[in-house]
Amino acid sequence: MPSSAALAEFMCSHIPITPSVRVVEIGAGTGRLTQALLKNGLSAQNLCIIELDPAMYNFLCQNFPHVTIIQGNACHLSQLLPESWFGAVDCIVSGIPMVNLSFENQSQIIQACLGTLSPQGKILQFTYGPLSPLPSRKLGLSQKRLGHVLMNFPPATVWQYTKAVSPSGGRKISRIKDLKQQSLKQFQRLKKHPFNNNF
Repeated sequence: MPSSAALAEFMCSHIPITPSVRVVEIGAGTGRLTQALLKNGLSAQNLCIIELDPAMYNFLCQNFPHVTIIQGNACHLSQLLPESWFGAVDCIVSGIPMVNLSFENQSQIIQACLGTLSPQGKILQFTYGPLSPLPSRKLGLSQKRLGHVLMNFPPATVWQYTKAVSPSGGRKISRIKDLKQQSLKQFQRLKKHPFNNNF
């Protein structure tokens, strides 16, 4: 079933659309989200669609003639996008049924997406189950559940993914904080119980 207008509007509400924001849509299907993005003010020149299915690709080309639409596999996203978009994409919205893909395919798509996003870029993904459709930790992602859309068949859940902070870096920072706290506590104990002056 095509995505509902309610789902499309919900996803658009989590994209800060400005004159300069760039959005890539992968797995656009019938273009319900494409239509909502344009309706909410996204410039056609700042929207790029990647669609694998030939029939859907032709349908999108007919209905959105001013949008850049590329037939191809999202696994090769960095090779398909215009060169000026590399590393400058603010948001990637996905209608690809990630939960049905192998981990290898999921990893290929996510790594391709991360390679094209700006440093503050994010991925929005909808799914039909309550759980994350991606194994975030294994893929090096931070995840956030944005909400549940009942006005869709079937009801959908929208997730946001960003590149995770390096686990090793996080552990180092945490360890430094722990050491500082331990040193402070030890100093406070020494102040309360000073050494015997006879020594």
